Amino acid sequence: MSEPRGLEGSPPASVKRADTTPGMNAGTMVDGRYVVENELGRGGMGIVYLARDTFLDRRVALKVIAPTWLGDGEIAARFQREAKALASIRSQYVVQVYAFGVHASSYFFAMEYVQGRSLKQILAEHRAHGDTVPVLRSLTILSQIAQGIDAVHTAGIVHRDVKPSNIVIEEHTGRPVLVDFGLAIPGEDSAAALAIGTPQYMAPEQGGVGVPGALVSPRTDVYALGVTAFEILTGVLPFDSTDHARLMRQHGRKTPPALSSKNPDLGPFDKSIARALAKDPADRFPSCTAFAEVLAAASERYVNSILPTLPPPAPGTPPTVAPPQPERPNQPKRAPTFRELTPPRPPQALRLSDAPPPPIPPTPGDTTDSSQRPFHVLVVDDSAIFRKFTVQATQLAFRKRLARATLVQGAGSGEEAVEIANVEPPDLVLLDFDMPGLDGVGTLSKLRALPGGANARVVVLSGRVRAIDRWRFAVLGVSDFVTKPIELWRLVERIEKIAQHVEESERERHKA
Repeated sequence: MSEPRGLEGSPPASVKRADTTPGMNAGTMVDGRYVVENELGRGGMGIVYLARDTFLDRRVALKVIAPTWLGDGEIAARFQREAKALASIRSQYVVQVYAFGVHASSYFFAMEYVQGRSLKQILAEHRAHGDTVPVLRSLTILSQIAQGIDAVHTAGIVHRDVKPSNIVIEEHTGRPVLVDFGLAIPGEDSAAALAIGTPQYMAPEQGGVGVPGALVSPRTDVYALGVTAFEILTGVLPFDSTDHARLMRQHGRKTPPALSSKNPDLGPFDKSIARALAKDPADRFPSCTAFAEVLAAASERYVNSILPTLPPPAPGTPPTVAPPQPERPNQPKRAPTFRELTPPRPPQALRLSDAPPPPIPPTPGDTTDSSQRPFHVLVVDDSAIFRKFTVQATQLAFRKRLARATLVQGAGSGEEAVEIANVEPPDLVLLDFDMPGLDGVGTLSKLRALPGGANARVVVLSGRVRAIDRWRFAVLGVSDFVTKPIELWRLVERIEKIAQHVEESERERHKA
């Protein structure tokens, strides 16, 4: 089940207490503009509600200090610090704060409503199925979260609690979002050497067991991201124990295991992870993005290491040369590949079995700027017949809905889809799961890694993806599935609903 998320701030374990007090009822008005719809969840010191901003007519996550903590000045100060920290950061990979104020003698702040599942939940689901997140997808998440963390550092803040449970994978986009700034502090705060945080992810200096004189700094978050990288790539933690004191001693003194000891194929990443997990902050990467860039560079060695190798030819064996193909008169002309289409911009619809349909024109009376980029739909299916069927259904659905022009393209393989998306990022991908070569998960992992890839809404169309297999797509932000075969009118109806959602999302974005 999808878990709507906002933020969850957690006070130190030494002061954490259970909160069983009733929260606000649906319909409660906060600050004269936010109407509470329902409770989303509770953290250590706050209750998060789904609310509607009546001024801008959009959904927000509303976090309020739990009634239990109203008399605690320290917790109130931390809550206010969390809001200020978030409000100063601008990154699509960090949850955004819209407003801060007082309600019923308590503090609240309104923030971006991120609907999705935590990376911790997704990793647990992969573990339960004896699987790990695909490496390319793991690297994309790490790279994007690294950008978010560095934006936090640019604002002069150290997060101090980077971990999978504080990373939400947004539904429909797959965008990873860093949340929970309850432990955030100004950079290199000498007073922040308290053992506060989550022990499994805490750098030695954060737990008071680091090299003498080492302070909590942005490189403390580099360490936590290194632990997160180790876990997402292998499915396990480098150090784990229920005894927190022992766990901190391991972080401070014990050499972490190499990734290749968990999975030999991950050997190309061993040095990068070891450097991120260095005991001395000075030996770690200078920033999270520097760490992510080195991981990305190592991915080429990883790909080469897992490619199958053919045995060398026997001595004296002549090289194999493919015989020339005889010309076939009256043979239909081969459909051009995407690279053969000229000019590459603006994009042209990919030919299927006949001439491509033109982009759908704007509806009469449309006032949208004609120079606006067309809404790009990419249909990926190795069956030419179903691909053309889906293209036609998409055109019918979007002709009724979107005012702006729509460009529908088809790709016969995952590789071709990536080639198209690299030139023109899609807004919607209708994706077959079971394809030869690069399957649906592999294709989407590559699409999400491309610039603009997180903006695409994805629907998986397949007769092979059972309900029990759908967990594989959560890490990619996918929750829409269509079972093949399907009648044309039913497919048009499903795509129409998606078009309606796209319209609503665009209106929300314009209000933001």
